Amino acid sequence: MNNPKDLVSTIADLNRQGYTHEFRIKNKQLFSDQLNKGFAMEAFSIDDSYTFSTDGENDGSELLFAITLMGENIKGFLVDAYSALETVEASEVREKFNANNAHIHHLSDAETKYGLPRVKKEVFNKSPERYIFRIGFPDFPACPFGNKFEALGWDTKDEKYVWLVSSIIKDNRLVRKQY
Repeated sequence: MNNPKDLVSTIADLNRQGYTHEFRIKNKQLFSDQLNKGFAMEAFSIDDSYTFSTDGENDGSELLFAITLMGENIKGFLVDAYSALETVEASEVREKFNANNAHIHHLSDAETKYGLPRVKKEVFNKSPERYIFRIGFPDFPACPFGNKFEALGWDTKDEKYVWLVSSIIKDNRLVRKQY
């Protein structure tokens, strides 16, 4: 992959390479909603893995795994956005994914997140009154994963939605506005 910048563009690139199924962990198995089927840990291989800094300050990360189901000719990906793999009770699941950290691509400081401009804490600190945290607004842009955003940052100067890093969302100077 040529210089992936963020999670969304990396998934789009993987899709172009044939990794089209989205997987998750369910009942100690790799599960595909698309196939409505689970697969044992030994039924797949992890072809590549990526980690993305989620806030530009290294206190959060997202993991992305490119996966092939052996003997099935099915390729897909698994996103671990909230470190859910660390909380899986089955040690065989954790071991399977942790074993791939040796060849993980560490990517950070992307200028965008989910297609939105990323605002880092140092930018916010220069002008905290410029940003608002909007909650439940009907004009949120589409989520690239088919879900709906519940809250997003708003840049009052440029009048556009932005992705605020987690340390800004925790900052008590950030104004919150409910729709």
